[in-house]
Amino acid sequence: MQPQIRLFSFLVISCLLVVPFLRAQDNPLNDPDLKAMLKEAQEMQKEAKELQKQNPASQDTKKKLADMLSQAKEEEARQEEQEQREKQKLQAALKKQVEAPGPIVLPDWTPSTPEFKAAGAPTRKIVEDEVRIVQSGTSSLMPEKIADSWQAAATEANNLNQSLNKISVNGKITRILFLSTRTDPRQEVELEASREPDSKITQVEISSPLPKLDIESD
Repeated sequence: MQPQIRLFSFLVISCLLVVPFLRAQDNPLNDPDLKAMLKEAQEMQKEAKELQKQNPASQDTKKKLADMLSQAKEEEARQEEQEQREKQKLQAALKKQVEAPGPIVLPDWTPSTPEFKAAGAPTRKIVEDEVRIVQSGTSSLMPEKIADSWQAAATEANNLNQSLNKISVNGKITRILFLSTRTDPRQEVELEASREPDSKITQVEISSPLPKLDIESD
């Protein structure tokens, strides 16, 4: 609030407080202090109205806010366009990696899966922002038994990190086991074994990510 407006408000309030007291007196308008106060209040009111009409700062502020909003929208659009270009470049690079020549095999240290029946040969698949070698199949063993077998093999190897997730939802049992080497170049293998409550077959998927691509940003 402008200083003149604050002073005008103070004068008006003062008048309102003084008038009830003066009503008990004869001819209160003859009081010189009250006359001076009312006159000053009227002058301040005129100045306040003029300031509201001619105040260039408020117009400048509105223009600055509009400019800032416009710049923010332009920056948001620029970032969205850049993100879209990066996604397109990534997808193109991943597709190239999937179609690259060469053997499609899991790491040679991958534990064997008991009673595993492969559903075809391993393939390369794009999973989110990486390419993974994926081998799908089934096993007659329960997910817990398959995970136990893998963990035993990893413990015996004595050079692998391991992490097991146990999931059970509405009778469906799932075990997800992550194995990774402790030395460079780092390799990872993931086992996911799940069985529906009324099924006698466990669905098994074994996957390993290929090295991450180094994609230059614009």
